[in-house]
Amino acid sequence: MNIKTILLSLFSISMMADVAQAQDSTTVKSDTSWTKDIYLGVGKQDANEKDGKKYPRTYGGITFTRIDWGFSRLSDNGSFTLSEGNQFLSYKKASNFGFDIAQIGLRFNDQFKVYLSTGFEWNYWRLKQNVLLLENVSPLSYDELDESNNYSKNVFTSTYLRVPLSFEWRSRQLHNGERIKIAFGAMTGILLKGTQRLKSDAGGKQKFKDTYNLQTFQYGPFIRIGYDDFGLFAKYYVNDLFEKSPAQEGVRNLAFGLTLGF
Repeated sequence: MNIKTILLSLFSISMMADVAQAQDSTTVKSDTSWTKDIYLGVGKQDANEKDGKKYPRTYGGITFTRIDWGFSRLSDNGSFTLSEGNQFLSYKKASNFGFDIAQIGLRFNDQFKVYLSTGFEWNYWRLKQNVLLLENVSPLSYDELDESNNYSKNVFTSTYLRVPLSFEWRSRQLHNGERIKIAFGAMTGILLKGTQRLKSDAGGKQKFKDTYNLQTFQYGPFIRIGYDDFGLFAKYYVNDLFEKSPAQEGVRNLAFGLTLGF
């Protein structure tokens, strides 16, 4: 799934929704009804709240928010140094990227809400060693590549449909109208695909797709702390990165970085 295509599609949907809202400005929404507003990217879904609204009340719809961009770190049985048998997974750089596209929740009062959302998440590991992960093989296996081909790129990627359950508290409005926010909960993910991309002098650009024994269902706690639309996030998946692969037992993923809109 191409990230640029997803972002452009969401942007187009949002613009059409804004036009429709402008043409029908007389529509009145119930405080307790399922809302269909499209909130574009900055977590402002509660910006129009007025005093006197009844709680608890439900909300939800299409969104584009909680955009995470940061780093991934693999731990091997509690150590950030990979064991000898897992050195083929060692990486130069590793990153995490994700966002939510839909949500439904219950706001209990002006400061606390609970919501279930869904979106996508990617992890990118830029591998140090010239290895090719084998497709349709269990447990996880690899072949060593010919060093003379001068591989300039070897990126291993996991793609998940993420489904987090969030509990969010926000402070009262500060003197400038903004708020401090804290969100925490359980981050779950359903595997969509694994990908390996190679680039070399001899073979040019190559792309391979497989599950690579990646965990079918991942889960773990997360936390976000922020001010206004910006913040920090951290999430740790408590089950192994790979399944049906005994040599990789205990290899888990930690991600942390910046978040926009929540």
